Amino acid sequence: MKFERENGIKVAGVELNDRSLIRMGWLLPLLTVFSSMTVHAFSGNARDIPFFISEADYPGLERWIFTTGLTLSGIILCIIANRFKTLFTVFGKPKMLRFSFLAGLTTGTSLVVLAFANMYDVLALHCVFAILVFGGGLAWGGSTHLLLDSKGREQKTLRRVAFSIALLGFVIMNTAITGYIVMNRTKLSESASLSIRLNDIQAAIDFAAPAEYLLFLGLVLTLASFESDVKSIQSTDSNE
Repeated sequence: MKFERENGIKVAGVELNDRSLIRMGWLLPLLTVFSSMTVHAFSGNARDIPFFISEADYPGLERWIFTTGLTLSGIILCIIANRFKTLFTVFGKPKMLRFSFLAGLTTGTSLVVLAFANMYDVLALHCVFAILVFGGGLAWGGSTHLLLDSKGREQKTLRRVAFSIALLGFVIMNTAITGYIVMNRTKLSESASLSIRLNDIQAAIDFAAPAEYLLFLGLVLTLASFESDVKSIQSTDSNE
């Protein structure tokens, strides 16, 4: 695998340009999450609707889709983070570039771990890496946006809207869950099974789960918006 190629990477003789990598980086997790959640809902395994994205990491076909898709997605995100570090040196912001790279690497690596650390067997570990994925994604999207000198108004607007959606989803999700647990702590049974505990807080999940969908969609759109920036940079380089 060669990261130093001018417009992408080469793996096992196959060349992937940067725009294709970015497209894979947002399309694969989107298809993975949609497919695993759809299978989980229509297989009769869903505990309730709406449910958290990670509830689709349930034993069966949905787990195979969830784990395989997100593992590959995490690897691709790490590659994209490395490519961004190479491509965006032209903006001359070394500290922001380093932060963006570390945030992207954290997001991708955490997603790989999350793909295997399912909430049914290792809930605490799952929660830690879910926070790292979402928090890292927000940090990566925000820092990379600040790093770029985008001339296109459309991609700037798309990124601001997408990032705002993701941030709003993050705040609503955490507020709904935390607030409900704090206000109903005495009623919740800590020793019960995970399924019972989730049923106990379903009133909060009714708000938190759709907020998580917004968070995920916002992060996906934020990553997708960088494709135009990469195209502009490489077009400028080729003209010169």
